[in-house]
Amino acid sequence: MRIYMIGAGAMGSFYGGLLARAGFDATLIDPREVHIGLIRRNGLIVEGVRGHHVVRLPAFTTHGGLPPCDLAIVFTDTNNTPAAAREAKDVLKPDGFALTLQNGIGNVEALVAELGERRVTAGVTMNSGAFPEPGRAVYTNAGLTSIGELDGRISPRIEAVAAMLNEAGIETRVVDDPMSHVWSKFVHNCAANALAAITGLRGGEMYRTPEVNALQDRLLDEILAVVERKGIRLVDPDPRRKIKAHARIRYNKPSMMQHVEQGRRTEIDSLNGAIVREAKALGMAVPCNEAVVAIVKGLERSRMQLLHEPPRDYASLEKEAEEEARREAGG
Repeated sequence: MRIYMIGAGAMGSFYGGLLARAGFDATLIDPREVHIGLIRRNGLIVEGVRGHHVVRLPAFTTHGGLPPCDLAIVFTDTNNTPAAAREAKDVLKPDGFALTLQNGIGNVEALVAELGERRVTAGVTMNSGAFPEPGRAVYTNAGLTSIGELDGRISPRIEAVAAMLNEAGIETRVVDDPMSHVWSKFVHNCAANALAAITGLRGGEMYRTPEVNALQDRLLDEILAVVERKGIRLVDPDPRRKIKAHARIRYNKPSMMQHVEQGRRTEIDSLNGAIVREAKALGMAVPCNEAVVAIVKGLERSRMQLLHEPPRDYASLEKEAEEEARREAGG
């Protein structure tokens, strides 16, 4: 089975790297030229809970010219899912299919819109990774990956994917209700990721900071009310208990915290932002989630300015703003 990893950040890199190390035909596709260039020259460094390895595998910045593949595993951030869906459509064989292991909701729908429901599978991963520098991925926490067909069938192809991932050292099971798992992880990420990005605290630190711990409870009140109103079935009957127990013992760095630190756009729109949109459609108020979304958006902007833009001339900006206000006032 020829596998293309569409998106080779922390997760896509270590999944693809471990698959290649186990002898499977895995290729990385990612637009970051420095990252891909280092992998092509020196190999991909994969380190963490499965040891330290230098893996030689094909890596490209574009899919142009590549032969068709059997499986496209989508690991882009959610902002790039529509583009990844078009890329998957270009690279897959007629009987090929895609698997999304992304965070948030809306990814399955974007892939189905391009590929059709029959060619899309879904899942969630409770693994975590870090991307400290180009050419290197760190597998920071080993957890369970759950994957399945959208119609609930236990198909030979989904069992084959699970077998490959297990052989690569990534514990995986096949489930008959992948969207319940997608929504369950969505709830977990909405409760944890944005707060970590805002405060700079990891799970165990937030749990042990009473004010932040209490705010997480308020977020969960709103999130679970929306889920209940929509009639979504979650995997765990008591998600709050599970989320709190997880936060108490975990100190990994969520991807949203990493994105803020790096001055990158976050996935807030497909997490708490999605809760806000769903709540508005239902006529429900979710003020804590609205506030969290606004703060993360502000952090995104400030970090992008600080890390990726020239220093701002605030005196000139203030003068321009004053002139704009006078024009609007007619003076």
